[in-house]
Amino acid sequence: MIAINIARLAAVAAVAILALLVSGQSMADTHSGYLVDHGVAVYYAVIPAEMIRGHAKQHPEATMHGGPPNRPHVHHIMVALFDAASLERIVDAQVSATVGEVGLAGRQKKLEPFTVAGALTYGNYFDMQPNTNYRVAVDVKRLAGKDPARVEFEFKHQ
Repeated sequence: MIAINIARLAAVAAVAILALLVSGQSMADTHSGYLVDHGVAVYYAVIPAEMIRGHAKQHPEATMHGGPPNRPHVHHIMVALFDAASLERIVDAQVSATVGEVGLAGRQKKLEPFTVAGALTYGNYFDMQPNTNYRVAVDVKRLAGKDPARVEFEFKHQ
């Protein structure tokens, strides 16, 4: 059972990475992975907003979260949430991210739900200056009285 779940988790991660590759953009300034806390598997990706600005205006991703801000050094943080035991997608969560330079307080924003390839995902845009180490904390509040989850990772905009 555990081997099957790990294989399924790896398959989901591969699909997320494949989506980045198919976009035709450079992955030099992207970061992805997954972490688990309180039974929530959080698959995350940080991509430059330029990747989204490259979509045609009629593409659904071109308008998500009000469209990508038209300024330099903006990144899109997105997460897909799964129950770590059953691997069922979590679609009823309140999700936020706090992004700040390592060692400093950050800026918190709601990660808004949106659909990518027919699957619910959460995301938003954050300013991230070059050559700076950032700490990203993702907070997930689930319905039905389950414990909230928090995962943290670091990202450096090159």
